[in-house]
Amino acid sequence: MASSEIDRNSGSFQPTIVRTTGSTVLFFVVTGLCTIGVVSILFGDFSPRGLAAAGIPAAVGTLVFALYRFPRVELHRRELVLVNPLQTVTIPWNLVDGFETHFGLAVRTHEKKFASWPLAGRGKKWEKDEHDMRRLVESPNPAVDTVLDRYARLSDEELANPGGKRTIRTVWNLGIIVAGLLAVAWAAWGVAVLPG
Repeated sequence: MASSEIDRNSGSFQPTIVRTTGSTVLFFVVTGLCTIGVVSILFGDFSPRGLAAAGIPAAVGTLVFALYRFPRVELHRRELVLVNPLQTVTIPWNLVDGFETHFGLAVRTHEKKFASWPLAGRGKKWEKDEHDMRRLVESPNPAVDTVLDRYARLSDEELANPGGKRTIRTVWNLGIIVAGLLAVAWAAWGVAVLPG
């Protein structure tokens, strides 16, 4: 969910990293299985064909990392950072107009709305009402609540933007994009060399 916030001894603000628990568990389980797959393929056939075939589980692990572990929301002192698989968006707190949480976390600004990949989907759950009737209700997402709570506790200093110098920045995550494409190419080579 969320990790670290304020170092009480130094007084410095450590960014809070927010992810869903499910994405972390998925990443570690799949990475473990993919590692076992790569190692067993290479031990079973340490040849160019085995090396190519090892690309299939390696690609699965890489894509799970790129889609589920790498994406996160970072809560900094003066800005909110949405790290999605393809792009990273940095939004100063004072430019946040509000949040939408119906399909997950989306940040509204004067420019446009930015969706958060790692905090998508609140989910639904069945609950009984006072008449013992079952109905489908929104399931709260603790990771989204962490972001909303942080926004509610912002100080005047954190909202300050002297001279309007702080703007919304969007950057392509070229490293992750290239790693994903290389992993897919390696997996395609592995599929091509598999027998019939």
